[in-house]
Amino acid sequence: MNYLWIALRLAWKNYKWSILLSFCFSFAVGILWGANIGAVYPFAQVIFKGQNLHQWSAQELETAQIAIEKSEKQIAELSLKGEDSQSEIDIENQMISSWRSRIATVESTQPYIDAYAPKSPFITLLYLVAFLAIGTALKCLCLAMSMTLVSRVAFGLTRSLQLQFFDKVLDSKLGQVQSKDTGDTTARLGGDVGAVGGAVQILLGKSIREPIKMFTCLIGAAYINWRLLILSLLVCPIAAFLLILLAKSIKRTSLRVMEVNGSLIGFVIQVMQGYHVVKAFGNEELEKKRFEEKTYQVYCQQMKLVTYGALVRSNNEMLGIGMVCLSLVAGGFLVLNQETHIFGVRLAEKPMDFAGIMTFYALLIASADPIRKLGDVYGTIQAGIAGAERVFPLLEEEPTIKDPDNPVSLPSGDIVFNDVTFRYNVNVPVLEGTQLTIRQGERIALVGPNGCGKSTLINLLLRFYDPASGSVTIGGVDLRDAKQEDLRSRIGLVTQNTLLFNDSILENIRYGKIDATDAEVFEAGEMAKVDAFVHSQTPHGYYSYCGESGNSLSGGQRQRVAIARAILRKPEIFIFDEATSQIDLESERLIHAAFDKCVGDKTAILVTHRPAALELVDRIVVMNEGIVEAIGTHQELLESSTTYYELYREETVKDRNTDQRAA
Repeated sequence: MNYLWIALRLAWKNYKWSILLSFCFSFAVGILWGANIGAVYPFAQVIFKGQNLHQWSAQELETAQIAIEKSEKQIAELSLKGEDSQSEIDIENQMISSWRSRIATVESTQPYIDAYAPKSPFITLLYLVAFLAIGTALKCLCLAMSMTLVSRVAFGLTRSLQLQFFDKVLDSKLGQVQSKDTGDTTARLGGDVGAVGGAVQILLGKSIREPIKMFTCLIGAAYINWRLLILSLLVCPIAAFLLILLAKSIKRTSLRVMEVNGSLIGFVIQVMQGYHVVKAFGNEELEKKRFEEKTYQVYCQQMKLVTYGALVRSNNEMLGIGMVCLSLVAGGFLVLNQETHIFGVRLAEKPMDFAGIMTFYALLIASADPIRKLGDVYGTIQAGIAGAERVFPLLEEEPTIKDPDNPVSLPSGDIVFNDVTFRYNVNVPVLEGTQLTIRQGERIALVGPNGCGKSTLINLLLRFYDPASGSVTIGGVDLRDAKQEDLRSRIGLVTQNTLLFNDSILENIRYGKIDATDAEVFEAGEMAKVDAFVHSQTPHGYYSYCGESGNSLSGGQRQRVAIARAILRKPEIFIFDEATSQIDLESERLIHAAFDKCVGDKTAILVTHRPAALELVDRIVVMNEGIVEAIGTHQELLESSTTYYELYREETVKDRNTDQRAA
């Protein structure tokens, strides 16, 4: 519940006036609801007897005076019997006090009745009908305003939480191995945040309106007979106890529903991304079976939640009917027998009349309707609590990678990995005391077997992670002392797993520099050899859409678009992480031909095994098992490094076979 209170405080901070106004309108709804129900009394007491208010007030005064005289006479008779009749005398005195209070009430309204009340019973009826119609119209207007304002708060809060959550997701993926899959994150961003917004909408809407309506009616019923009301409420403790028992189950099941929904969404995303693999290996039936199991888990949890919700609703229904049944039995006995006591327990100060008991029943039944509606409220609030417990802990997490309080400007200069140690897993070292200097303007290649730490060096340079020990510096400044934006604005990155957005080729290239002109985009595309296919193999040239994840383009075409994106950025440092791995040899040669023009005098780091790419660099760094094993030129390493020689030989054989197949 604490996290839901955080959401409410956030809503109050941003939408204070909307909440206050909605509360005022909700209060008006409750008062008008009780007033409309209270109109039963004049209908039963006045109109149905063919009276007007003048006649009713006169009759009330006469009835009260007769009752007082009767009680006084009874007291006089009881006084003659001695002390044994004292309890009966006390009862009669209480009745006299009650009737005198009734006289005072009627006399206080007498001037208004004389001044404004119509003489005709039918006109009085019209006045009452008009009161009901106007009261109902005002209630509907206030209800609409309350619901609109509360929805504004809830939807605004949901949007605010989604923005914060998305921002946190962008930060939290840095510096740590992710344990939460895409489906879980998507479910939290959509369903869980939505559940928090729904709970806030209920808390500020129904949770305020319905209790006000209920308490208004209960106050009216208490005014008529508070003792009978207390008797009617004896079932409340039982209902409250059952509600508490259901609370934990509803919250736990709501949390489980969110988890299995996230798992289902993640499964669907995974299958859609690996669609061609599923089809190629003929595993459609396997995936259908897995999907069936996932949906069955969702179904079971949702049915449990519905069952608990039905139990809550039934509990509240039984509470309402229990209240009415108790009052029907007790009130009926009091009216039919004109008594004030049941089993010696005083339940009325004076005998109740038909109009009074009917109005009491109407108010009690009217208070049961909000109780019934609050059954739906309870389940929604529990779901919101569960959603808040999945959303706010992530929002409160401190990012692993964050800017220093007083960042320094990052100069141009040499890149130095100084005795760097790093591990993704505590038990598995990736880098151990790595020492490497990349001079400004130098072009180097990082080579080595898979898992030797090449990509980890790139991740540390981009500050996607921080080293466990040692430091990474540019121009002598530790990257942890500079702003991340300052660092990454100087780097142009092209990775092996190229990601393109479902937008035009033009906009995908422009992603490298958002404010670039079309002419700058076209120039970068020409340098990256995008022109070699964009005009001849796409329907609308640079304005052609890439499709989801770039699936409208081939692997080589996607990588050329990604290279153009990096070129457009005009960075100080180029990083090509297996950037030509999916490009055919002819395209690779075209890109290599433009390499000098693209990079110029900038620093360039190539993570590659391609023999042709190795000819473009000044030095080659050979890595093996997390350490720098050798550094030198291509020819030097062929002679001095067994690891390099084997890698080069394997790639040369692979390229030769590719050329032969192409021929």
